[in-house]
Parts: sequence; C-alpha cells; structure tokens
Amino acid sequence: MPVERCAEFPDVCHQAVYCDGEPFCTSRRGTQAPTCGGEGYSAGEVACCPGLIARCGRVTEGTCDAEHGTDHRPRCMPCGDGVCSSLEQRCNCPEDCAVTPQRRKILYRGNHPEGPGKGNPHGPPRLTRPGQCLDTQRDPERLRGCMVEWARAVFGRDSVEELRDATSIEPFTAFDLDLMRCLELERRGRSQVKESSREACLEALALQTKDGRLDKLLRP
Repeated sequence: MPVERCAEFPDVCHQAVYCDGEPFCTSRRGTQAPTCGGEGYSAGEVACCPGLIARCGRVTEGTCDAEHGTDHRPRCMPCGDGVCSSLEQRCNCPEDCAVTPQRRKILYRGNHPEGPGKGNPHGPPRLTRPGQCLDTQRDPERLRGCMVEWARAVFGRDSVEELRDATSIEPFTAFDLDLMRCLELERRGRSQVKESSREACLEALALQTKDGRLDKLLRP
C-alpha cells in the first residue's frame, strides 16, 4: 500500500522507515504483535524494548555499508552494553565492537557461549571444544564448517581477523585461529596464488607446529 494511505487504515497498517530513512507502509500483526521489540526485531510496529536500540549497518568486503538504497530495516540490538553480540559489529554498533586506541580488545558473545548444541539432551553427542574438530574431520571443508559453527556459537562471528581482537579466544587456541585462517584461503578464491593457497598455508602451519594431525589435510 502507498505510504500516503497508511494512516487511513490504522487498525491493519502502520508506517515505518527503512535504513535509508525512506518511509513504508506495512501490515500490523494484531494481537500477535509484541509490546516492544526484542533483540533482532525489525518490523517497526513497536519501539525496541528497554536496553535495546534500533540500528542499521553491516560489514561488506571490509568496509561499512550503511544499508541505504535497499529495503533493509533497522533491527533492535543491545548496543552500548559493552558486549559485541551476534547481531552487532563495528558498523552498526561501534560502541561495543570497534577497536579503538582506548579499547584494543573486544568482548564478543554469541548466542551459545557454551558451544554449539550443548544443553540439548535430544541432540547428537557433541564435541567439547573446537580443537576436537581437527581430531574428527579429514575433509578441509567439513573441518572449516565445524570450526565456523563453534566460532559463531561462542562469539557470534567467524572472522579470524575479528577473533584476534577478542578479549579472550577461549575455548579456541591460537593454533585453532591459525588453522581457520588457512582454511579460509581457498574459499576466498586465492588458491591460484601459491603463497596464499590453503595448501601452502597448511604446510607452513604443520612445519611450524609439528602437529601430525595436519598431515591428513595435506595427504587425503
């Protein structure tokens, strides 16, 4: 419905704004509508709950994208509490997520800081730490997927560059992050450059650490 007519039907429609400030008209959810918007809420029908704030912005190829010129909507997030949660990053919540001269390290927290799948009695047996991914996986892509799952659960992100800025990388180790960095390379399309290829990176890591578990990734 045109935004100009939105006010004619207040019981079924409401006006909100996209990230670029452009207004739009959308349907109300009636009795299913919350009294306030929880974390991740983006409908715009009600205000964010206390302690949350509506923000836009995302990281695109290393730079900040204000999400203008699209139909992206502001989302409610706990920006300003000192913790960089899974919905937050340096572009939409620099208060919590941007590295500055005054704040060299960031406190990241995902939705499952205890690890993926833990606390679910009906789920399959899970690993107790991300380092076990290398013990159980022989395929590099499956290994990367396992470690990414852990990083997203614990920290709410899987960028090695970001994780190196964390106040603590536990339950990960420095070796785990180095391994993730190697596994990222071919996925990013760098395999044609020998010095940057996944195999070259894994070979260098194996030589440096003498960890025999890496052999299975180099000699499938």
